[in-house]
Amino acid sequence: MIMPFKDFYRKEKCIALHAQSRRFRIVKYCVLLAVAVGVYAWKGLAATGLLFLVLFLAGICLHFFFRWKTEAWTKSWGLYKRIPFEGE
Repeated sequence: MIMPFKDFYRKEKCIALHAQSRRFRIVKYCVLLAVAVGVYAWKGLAATGLLFLVLFLAGICLHFFFRWKTEAWTKSWGLYKRIPFEGE
């Protein structure tokens, strides 16, 4: 069954907004900022940019891995707990 784009977008948006707590996001971005400052001071701008490119690609891969294991966010798996969506 193919999901209409509007429903697909709504579901992905819900996951993006609710899958991580506000506290987790704050800590995550503080850690990323501290790492960026440290790498910049140690190796410079090119190394910092490369680090964030690698982290970005790893994040995309992890997103699609979780999406596959949770069957498009419909089942709990590992640390991810199923989030009910609007309209379900």
